[in-house]
Amino acid sequence: MDIRGSSGQGGSGPGAITPDGSAVELYLRSSSQGEEQVIDEAIERDSEILELGCGTGRITRPLLARGHRLVAVDESPDMVGRVTGIETVCARIEELRLDRRFDVVLMMSFLINAPDAEARRRLLATCAYHVRPGGQVILQQHDRASFAGPRVLENGNRRLVISDVEHLPGDVDAATMTHTVDGHTWSQRVVVQNLTEDQLTAALGEVGLELAGYLTQDRTWLTARPARRTAPA
Repeated sequence: MDIRGSSGQGGSGPGAITPDGSAVELYLRSSSQGEEQVIDEAIERDSEILELGCGTGRITRPLLARGHRLVAVDESPDMVGRVTGIETVCARIEELRLDRRFDVVLMMSFLINAPDAEARRRLLATCAYHVRPGGQVILQQHDRASFAGPRVLENGNRRLVISDVEHLPGDVDAATMTHTVDGHTWSQRVVVQNLTEDQLTAALGEVGLELAGYLTQDRTWLTARPARRTAPA
């Protein structure tokens, strides 16, 4: 099992669909919701950032506008091909091993909540590998309240329907998210493993990272740092 279709995820709608069910055209029609401010306030000015899972650059561009330098990574050529003007890498995050380290490694879109433990370990191992000593890893995790039950959210010309919600054994949640924008509709089945703080701390520790704190009150944004090694007695 991994973070793609074998975990029960998938998607449909007009245009290209990535292996995990994400719709490229939907991402192109989406703008940031203030995520770049959360990130910018947590990092140093002019940081060099490795963005894992950049999509079509929805957050990449606002971070560039704030003066940061980015290398953008996505496994989908249809996604990463829409990011221009900076260095991009088309690769699976779990397999990425660049020959350099970064001030900040950024992994959003709840990738840390992959429903398979080995997939999570490999994703976090890539984060740990690429962060420089003294740098930080910024992660976005799933908010379990968002899948508490079916609901409809509307904002202008955008409509999101959360349906077919399932609460599965092992604190796994699944739901179908149907987006309608400008008369076009995309549907994606999402499966997430909720993590307690103890589970999160253990997962980070397994790859040599330690939880440094939360960036938002709902604890969906957090920062981790390379673990400090204790000198032998």
